[in-house]
Amino acid sequence: MIRAVIFDLAGTLFDGGRLYPGADAFVRKCATRFPLMVATGAKRAYAKDRLRQSGLLEFFLDVLGVEDADRSKPAPDLFIAALGRIGFLLRQRNPVEPSQCLVVEDSIAGIAAAHRAGMFVLAIAHTRPPAALETADFVYNSFVDIDLDAVLRVCAA
Repeated sequence: MIRAVIFDLAGTLFDGGRLYPGADAFVRKCATRFPLMVATGAKRAYAKDRLRQSGLLEFFLDVLGVEDADRSKPAPDLFIAALGRIGFLLRQRNPVEPSQCLVVEDSIAGIAAAHRAGMFVLAIAHTRPPAALETADFVYNSFVDIDLDAVLRVCAA
């Protein structure tokens, strides 16, 4: 069962200065069901600025950047930090476990990092061909192709 969603930023949500088609709707849909975080290899201030400009910052509990982890992807440090931040911000007695997180990524290193953290990965093939992302649990060509309920059913099985 998924209880939180963690997004990468550049290449996943944004194509340079604009959101990828369907990204806005997908983030909003996820936000109605789960707490959301951003864990990106970019600087935190840059990521927050991009999200603010797109009107999406309000949907995320917090944003973690490259400076929030000792090691970058493919090390799991950033995703583990994001999970800890979710627990701290929500102060749940029933903490979110790694296996209850879905990471939305576009990179091979990000997929490896999320798996090393024990999380499910939904890869978006914006920056790489789908075959290059085959180690992810789910691979989609774009946000508009994603059936979130189907993804969640597989994660719950």
